Amino acid sequence: TDSRTWVMRFPAEKILWQLCVCLFFNAVYTFGQNDELIPLPQCITNEECDELLTCIDLKCQDPCPGVCQGNASCEVHNHVPYCGCKPGFSGNPFTGCKQEPQMNCSPTRPAGRKVYKVEFFTKVNFFGAVIHCQIHGGKLATIASKEENDMIKEEIRKSRIHNDQFWTSGTMLSRGHWVWMSSSQPLPDFANWEAGQPNDPKEEQCLAFSEDNNNGYAWNDKNCWQEFYPICENFE
Repeated sequence: TDSRTWVMRFPAEKILWQLCVCLFFNAVYTFGQNDELIPLPQCITNEECDELLTCIDLKCQDPCPGVCQGNASCEVHNHVPYCGCKPGFSGNPFTGCKQEPQMNCSPTRPAGRKVYKVEFFTKVNFFGAVIHCQIHGGKLATIASKEENDMIKEEIRKSRIHNDQFWTSGTMLSRGHWVWMSSSQPLPDFANWEAGQPNDPKEEQCLAFSEDNNNGYAWNDKNCWQEFYPICENFE
């Protein structure tokens, strides 16, 4: 029998399969002999890690180190690190929180009249809204009364923007209950939540004014990474 007849008796699929087996065992041998080869990645996406870890450099790691600045604590929710000022401190946790002054009475307000401004030319996530207002000399909006709530609604009305969303500084990220990040004060007894809101404490932990179907703006818990218009406050 010549070589051509021998080849015809072995189908191409069988020959390819034998070649694959040889290559596989050769690869296993090579990996076992060379300790310097790059190991397989532990993860490619965050979903391959525990929800308190993030896929960084192909490894499941704690994302908190280096994220929060002085006097701030870090918590991880669904792979994403969040910063919040520690009790007794206030300010921006991404640049550093400052100790709150000890007071024997209710916190005093800065001198002047509080004014709100709707920054309707840009949309950013909650953290970007905090920084945006600080860069422009103010703070992301806080609300202490129905009167201040109505002032914000009037500014939104003047913008002529309907069926959209606007960030305030309300959040429950760091303390498990709703506070104003800009002042670390709890939300007032007055509330303007939409019917059925807040409804998602795990995924929606920041407070925005929201409107659907031209039914009027009211409070709604939203995912902090969504991009809305900021509402900044200042005193004049």
